[in-house]
Amino acid sequence: MSYPYKINLILNNMKTLSKLLIVFVMSVLTTSMAIAQNNGKQPSKVGSISINNFSGSLEISEGFWTATKEKNTVHIQLMNSRKTNGSFFINFTVDETELTKNDATSFELDRQVGKITFKGQFPIGESTGKFLFVQHADFKGFLKGKVLTNLSKKEDYYYFKLFLGNVTKSYVNNIIKRGYKPTLKQLGKLAIHNVSTAYMDALDKTNYRDLELDMLVRFAQHDVTINYLKELDKAGYGHIDAQMVKRFAIHGVSSNYIKELAAVGYGNLEANMLKKFATHKISSNYIKSLLATKIYKPEANDIKKAKIHKISASFIKDAQNKGYDSQELAYYVKLKVRGKHKSKSKYKI
Repeated sequence: MSYPYKINLILNNMKTLSKLLIVFVMSVLTTSMAIAQNNGKQPSKVGSISINNFSGSLEISEGFWTATKEKNTVHIQLMNSRKTNGSFFINFTVDETELTKNDATSFELDRQVGKITFKGQFPIGESTGKFLFVQHADFKGFLKGKVLTNLSKKEDYYYFKLFLGNVTKSYVNNIIKRGYKPTLKQLGKLAIHNVSTAYMDALDKTNYRDLELDMLVRFAQHDVTINYLKELDKAGYGHIDAQMVKRFAIHGVSSNYIKELAAVGYGNLEANMLKKFATHKISSNYIKSLLATKIYKPEANDIKKAKIHKISASFIKDAQNKGYDSQELAYYVKLKVRGKHKSKSKYKI
């Protein structure tokens, strides 16, 4: 059904606002969960910044803000629903001491990258109003020749990420001294995910020195800490490449997980197989349950296939009760794949 132009415009705006509302609710819930998990402590910098945008360009210069204050921590949300410039929703956390009161009707957050002026009452509990972001010309001039900024319309968007990550001239100089030539986009990602020069210095003492900037971001994004790398090394996986380390972190391969698998006879798995075990959520309890059916100890690859095809201990026992008496796990995988497990008569594969 077609509608007059004005009605279509209203409907489109309602859709945009609905998306923003959904993101707002999810953001508030995420922030609340993070606070609860940290016993009321301020969330880490990595977890306290989120950016969502919908359609249009990505210019972030003005819009509306809401804020909630808990103890000395202020959780701020920025949003804009102007169709001509796209829509965004940004959630980040600052310490109250970073905010400066101008008067009873405005306050600001001033950093080397730029400044946000918030129109409205200083956060006491919950507050709301309009905001204006201004880039500092001095910092933009500083970046010239140091950072590749040929990003057309997205340049302002990535520049705003530098603001959110509180990038300083000292930080940029330290990145460049290490031999990197970052794009504005990469620098924004480094900032958002809190890739500090101290973290890079610590990585230099491991097997993962001189990583590409994009991999540094992925390490930080997936919480690859120095302690995590040390634990992998002790568990016999200190030699794996950075890409595999990232995959380990994504799929939750911890030193405890490795120990649990070793305890049921599957220690020293090849790195890619260990990653697959974690990907398919193969636990030590799952392996124990399979072995309790009196089958022979299966190969790691057969366990992976069994988990993919949802072979459980009860499935094997049921098949055994129906006359299928093989002691090979691979047999039961084929049985499930071929759909013969429902038959009451013995069937030889």
